[in-house]
Amino acid sequence: MSKESKFRLVQDYLSTHKDKDVAPIWIPAVWNECKYECVLLEKDGEICVHPYDFLTEHLKYVDKLSWRYSLKERTNLDDSAIYSSLIRYSTAWDYNHDGTIESGTFLRFLILLPLLKKMGINILYMLPVNQYSKLNLKGDIGSPYAVQSLFHLDQNLHDSLLDGMEEFTIHDELSALVEACHLLDIKTVVDFIPRVTAKNSAFITEHPEWVYWIKMQELEGFAPPSIPELGFFEECTPDKLETVYHSQETAAFLRKFSPPPNELHPILWQQLKERAAKTGDELLTLVEQEMGITTAPAHSDWINDVQPIWTDITFLRLYKDFSPQVRHLISSDQAPYVLFDTIKCNDYPGEEPNLELWDVLEEAVRFNLEKYGIDGFRIDIGHVLPIPLLTRIFDTIKELNPNAILISEDLFNRNHKKAASTGYNIMLGSGWNVMTQINKDNLVSFLEELPELNIHVFACAETADTPRITSRGGVEVARMIAVFNQFLPNAIPYVTTGYEMNEEQPLNCGLGDNTNGEEISRAFFNVMQINWTNPAPMLPLLTELSEFKKDWPQLVKPENFFVAQSPEGTVLYGYMHGEQTLLCCFNLSADVSCQVDLKAAVPGRCPMTVTLDSSLTGSIAGQTLDSLLLAPNQALVLVNNHRQVS
Repeated sequence: MSKESKFRLVQDYLSTHKDKDVAPIWIPAVWNECKYECVLLEKDGEICVHPYDFLTEHLKYVDKLSWRYSLKERTNLDDSAIYSSLIRYSTAWDYNHDGTIESGTFLRFLILLPLLKKMGINILYMLPVNQYSKLNLKGDIGSPYAVQSLFHLDQNLHDSLLDGMEEFTIHDELSALVEACHLLDIKTVVDFIPRVTAKNSAFITEHPEWVYWIKMQELEGFAPPSIPELGFFEECTPDKLETVYHSQETAAFLRKFSPPPNELHPILWQQLKERAAKTGDELLTLVEQEMGITTAPAHSDWINDVQPIWTDITFLRLYKDFSPQVRHLISSDQAPYVLFDTIKCNDYPGEEPNLELWDVLEEAVRFNLEKYGIDGFRIDIGHVLPIPLLTRIFDTIKELNPNAILISEDLFNRNHKKAASTGYNIMLGSGWNVMTQINKDNLVSFLEELPELNIHVFACAETADTPRITSRGGVEVARMIAVFNQFLPNAIPYVTTGYEMNEEQPLNCGLGDNTNGEEISRAFFNVMQINWTNPAPMLPLLTELSEFKKDWPQLVKPENFFVAQSPEGTVLYGYMHGEQTLLCCFNLSADVSCQVDLKAAVPGRCPMTVTLDSSLTGSIAGQTLDSLLLAPNQALVLVNNHRQVS
């Protein structure tokens, strides 16, 4: 289609169908930010509406809301907040009340945009939206990270309400969402997956040598070798290579691998390709049946890691040869293999890059920027990519968008200088880990390192890969931590979809798992919906926090930050400049109240006025005090009486 506004085309189509005789749908009442008046029924936190009429009015409201905003060319990360969404999950709902949860779609995510603005969101980070594999499904519907094609989208994200727009593709539906986000000054970031691909990747048909292969008889129980001479969860540094490769388990592991099918049996490979093209049969399945080999499941790059292997993905072969650092440790006829070191192409590159594959990866980022108008990427396990490849990808991104948002998934704040020098401007960082054990030592250490960071990190207690904070400490802890994460220096408040509704069910538990191996539903793999009818959601608090922070742009800066002395079991931090003071106070105990002497914490700045209280009951906002009695898990934000709004 032309460059004509995709969002306007959707608006026009919906409005011409607003009187169409179709079945009404049920949606959460909290979604009705446009104050739609023609509600047919209302019950238990839901409303029943005519879908075309409601969406027509809602998109008019988005238009009206957009008058308040203009899209900023460069995002001010000090004044940002991120919303992380799995699109199929964020607006999944039993729309027809037939007992079936329908997938969220690009169109229905438009309904959430006003709620995002209430929370101060200006960056929408979308977990993978690409076509993903249905082979070796995890759970009911499979992982979005088992990306089968970098150039096709998940068809489940198409909305049937748009079926009549015959020339309007699912690519246009994503473009319309991006455009609507831009109307509200929300930048869009997508997950880019350049290191792994689905086991039955779209690449395989033409380039089976771009992935790794093992013998079928080795598939059951396939796992990286344990190295008894080394400890638990050790990084594969060069000094450990000899130990790893001299292990008997490693030798047995390397024998599991096979040359790719086009090298193993070229004629049979061609015949199987032709058969798959003619019959529609799964090519990988034919290879498994006829040739006795399959793509190698992926695994962690950490030695003696307890994480299970990932049976739905395989690593991409970014180099055609082996790293010079290990050639003397393997046999001359070794089939292409993947191990702790080969995963980390940043530290163990070969000498013959797979440039044709690199070209495709570079083309994929260009495709996202040009096709959809995406504003940036979170690079999945980007820290293990070859530096020359990552440089090529970043150069392409910045050529097309010099102000692109680039997120590293590095899990440790200590790597901030490396991430910044590589070209990232945001990284995941340590917050999620620090807040798995909420205690004073952890939080204070975390606070003290933040002002020195060269890059912004996520300010969050949960991500799509961790358990929910409500499942670890309950609603009061979640509310306290929401306040804690709102005002941190060099840290961006980060909302994992569902957090605003105090959702307890996780998207995944790959990090900080608290399930003790229990089989629970996870949105990465199962059909689930957010508790959008929660009568006491987090949303009002997140809205209040966002509005409050807007009044203090000149004060809430790293150079004005301090950590105050505080009683045991409490944490106090704040900002001080001239006569302005902002102080955040937290009682970490779930059981015991704690007295805080404000005159000792901020000498010469008292009395202080409570302006924000995390408590669901008994708020003391508005009181002017010299000392506090913090209730269990209560968070307070105070300012002094000399406040001068910037």
